Amino acid sequence: MKAAKSTIPTSSLLYRCAGPNCGTLKGASDHWWLMWTSFSELNWPVLYLCLWDDEIALREGTLHVCGELCAQRLQSQFMGNVWENQRSTST
Repeated sequence: MKAAKSTIPTSSLLYRCAGPNCGTLKGASDHWWLMWTSFSELNWPVLYLCLWDDEIALREGTLHVCGELCAQRLQSQFMGNVWENQRSTST
C-alpha cells in the first residue's frame, strides 16, 4: 500500500478516533494506532494494526485508533462482519 507523499503538514491535521462511540481527538503526544483492512492475496479479508505512522495515517481507508479498547472494538466488528458474510454466502 504505497501512497504519494502529502504536501499537508501532519501537525495541522486533526484526527478523530474511529472506535465505536469514541470520537476522541488525537493530541500531539498521544500514542495512537492505525488499522486498515485489505482483501489479501489469499482472497480473504485481512485486518492490519500498526503503531502510528504519519504516512499511513493519511492513506485512504486507514482508521485512526486512540488505544487498546477502541482497537479491540474495531477488531470485534471486523470479525463479526467477516463471520456474518461467511454465513450468508454459505446458505
